[in-house]
Amino acid sequence: MINPTPLPVPDLIACGNNASQSADGIGFRLRGQMTITPATIYVVDDDPSVRSAIARLLQAAGYQVVVHESGEQLLADPPGTASGCILLDMRMPGLDGLDAQGRLRDIGCSLPIVFLTGHGSVATSVQAIKAGAEDVLTKPVSKTTLLDAVEGALARQRERIDRRATSAVRTDASPPAVSPVEPEGGLDAKFCEVLDAAPVMIWVSGPDKQCVWFNAPWLTFTGRSMQQEVGDGWAEGVHAKDFDRCLDTYVSHFDARKEFRMEYRLRRHDGTYRWIDDTGIPRYARDGSFLGYIGSCIDIHEHRATQSELRVRLLEIARLTRRADAAAIASLFAHELNQPLAAILSNIEAAELYVEALPAPVGELKEIVSDIRRDNLRAAQIIRHMQNLLRSEAPDIRRIDLNDVVGVVHDILKPHAAEAGVEMKMDSWQSTLAVRADPTWLQQVVLNLALNAMDATAHNSPGQRRIVMETRPVGQSRAELSVFDTGTSIPAHDLAGIFEPFASRRGTSGLGLSTSRGIVEVFGGRISARNAAAGGAVFQFTLPLSGD
Repeated sequence: MINPTPLPVPDLIACGNNASQSADGIGFRLRGQMTITPATIYVVDDDPSVRSAIARLLQAAGYQVVVHESGEQLLADPPGTASGCILLDMRMPGLDGLDAQGRLRDIGCSLPIVFLTGHGSVATSVQAIKAGAEDVLTKPVSKTTLLDAVEGALARQRERIDRRATSAVRTDASPPAVSPVEPEGGLDAKFCEVLDAAPVMIWVSGPDKQCVWFNAPWLTFTGRSMQQEVGDGWAEGVHAKDFDRCLDTYVSHFDARKEFRMEYRLRRHDGTYRWIDDTGIPRYARDGSFLGYIGSCIDIHEHRATQSELRVRLLEIARLTRRADAAAIASLFAHELNQPLAAILSNIEAAELYVEALPAPVGELKEIVSDIRRDNLRAAQIIRHMQNLLRSEAPDIRRIDLNDVVGVVHDILKPHAAEAGVEMKMDSWQSTLAVRADPTWLQQVVLNLALNAMDATAHNSPGQRRIVMETRPVGQSRAELSVFDTGTSIPAHDLAGIFEPFASRRGTSGLGLSTSRGIVEVFGGRISARNAAAGGAVFQFTLPLSGD
């Protein structure tokens, strides 16, 4: 703990709004050196480096500082009711900031609380403010922001003390005006002031689904006034291609009183459309009545660019798949073509022997036969070169988690699936499914099966395109991946040969499934396909579990 002794205050330390020290030591601005007894700031943070840095900053600003490493330590030696402020970390092991705030209120501590958080959300910030916090600051916090928040909290504390003192000496018999417990719409000036300072765009709607308020970052982003945005005005900025989807999401979740999250394009003040990630949660009054929704939005345009990079990775994997297909084609063609080429070569060589025994006038025929022999050898050489060029490297077989492999493919494909109107879900086994395989090769198999499933749902109506990738153990010795889809079923006459080269499934053909079978078998696994009873198909493979 830093000893809360009076500190000499250097020239022009900005600790308040006045040029002289206030009587209570809450706010001051001094020139020259003098010793004072300033307000005490209690810093509560489990990170020792953050705790130490903030303490040094506050001491340099002229405050007395007491530090605690946990909420429990603070409550073991709670601050008194003298002037001061508590800087409280939102997330701490054990007793977190919100719980500590509640305990302090229960024991009658009236010091203002300013929360510090590196992981805060709108929901937790609103909860803290409604419980009486003065402010919520996001780490890392600048010196100016921190000192302004502390000074503001101390100033408001002084105002409350003055009001109580004035109320105590009232001579009139009329009862003091009492502010309503829950203002209309659940909003008040303090609530709006805090949300205006939030680093995200925030909107608030009433129980009739109409938006009643937007914070300053939203209005700055759109370049519109509050009067233009309230009601349904905000919808004018939503991209026409995203509007119906957004409206359906908002209305359906609003009616069900469920949290929602959606992405859409919103017009910025410069006329460009930016991708926005919008999360909404229901609002309730203290008596439990429904007030509407509150939502937070962040600009994810750059994040979407990252998603595009993931799609590039997807295309690269797809190219690898086509490369593997080409290698399989080369191998197949080499096997099929080398046989007749070998026969042709033998026949040509035999013909050459016969031609050599013929009279001289047939020399031209001999030259033709020689050319055929040379072309035959050239064709064989081209085939060998193609095999060498497309031959894959040896697999890097090691112990991996099947869940991780499926998770990578799910993350890569999900944006692509969403754009295609396909709902993609991953249902992973709750514990590790260790298998021995090359992760890249196995990702190629999962990707082939998932893309195949997406293609199969292409003709389904919107809302009926679903894919589920499920992992689970089979007995004690094998791990299984199943890819379910709601697409068209596989014709019965195609099921038996579905993994053969060039086999057709639902109007498509190629070597993807054949290549997948080959890869699975390399790792000691088995792959199969069947039609689902409710429609669609199920592709699944099993691999031996790794015991080491």
